[in-house]
Amino acid sequence: MKRLIIAAPLLIAVVFAGSLAAQDVQLPLNSIQVKHFTLAEGVGKTQEFADYFYNGLLRYMPKTKVAALVVPEEGAVAEADAANALVVEGQLLFVGHEGMAGIVRSEISLYRVSDHKLVKTFTAEVPYKRSPLNKDKNVGENTGERTAIAIQKELKKLG
Repeated sequence: MKRLIIAAPLLIAVVFAGSLAAQDVQLPLNSIQVKHFTLAEGVGKTQEFADYFYNGLLRYMPKTKVAALVVPEEGAVAEADAANALVVEGQLLFVGHEGMAGIVRSEISLYRVSDHKLVKTFTAEVPYKRSPLNKDKNVGENTGERTAIAIQKELKKLG
């Protein structure tokens, strides 16, 4: 009986905390707006690479099904959707080789559209196959797509 009296408040606290987290981000979102990622100092890539990365990210985000609508940077999220909409912003921190694999590392921030409150910041690291045939377009678009999957995984942790 004493165990039940001790365990009941703990169980209620866990359930309540879980429901608060779920209220913060509800999947699928109404909208998710994707902004161009900036290049950190010393990355050694051109803005053209960042554009390829953005194109891959923007093209693949609808396939992750985290939002009903994926909005490009130049678009706007409807006011009716703002309460359950996020903005994705990021910075490419590293593009290069570590050991045998190529790596694109980025810091990603997710903001709520309604009040621009930071929901989460995380670092995504996606590999790519090293090849002398790889061009910035191939690497940028493919790692942008894989970064969309990393964003999906982080959003699922929140929801």
